[in-house]
Amino acid sequence: MKSYLLVAACLSLTACGTTYNATILPQQNNTYSSIASSSDRKDALVQAAGKAEQVCKKQEKRLIVLNRDESAEGDSDNAVTKAAKALAGKFLGMGDDDAYSVTLLFRCE
Repeated sequence: MKSYLLVAACLSLTACGTTYNATILPQQNNTYSSIASSSDRKDALVQAAGKAEQVCKKQEKRLIVLNRDESAEGDSDNAVTKAAKALAGKFLGMGDDDAYSVTLLFRCE
């Protein structure tokens, strides 16, 4: 329930004419997946939720989020790999390459 409130809060902060960078995939039983990636977790969620909202608005229906899945590239790295990446970023000026991905399963009612 908490995750659905977060999606609603993110949508309320977005502008009506915004272009969202997310991919919509039709699923079975009149459901869709909205998939977005970003270097920022919140931005990925806003992109996925915003695009889903646009799909439902085109149908003159409201967005119902059925499931949310989040992942971050590098989550499975061990402590040594994470430390090496942090040092490389600090001393070599390389950016943090963790990319967040959010997938929303939704339908329009």
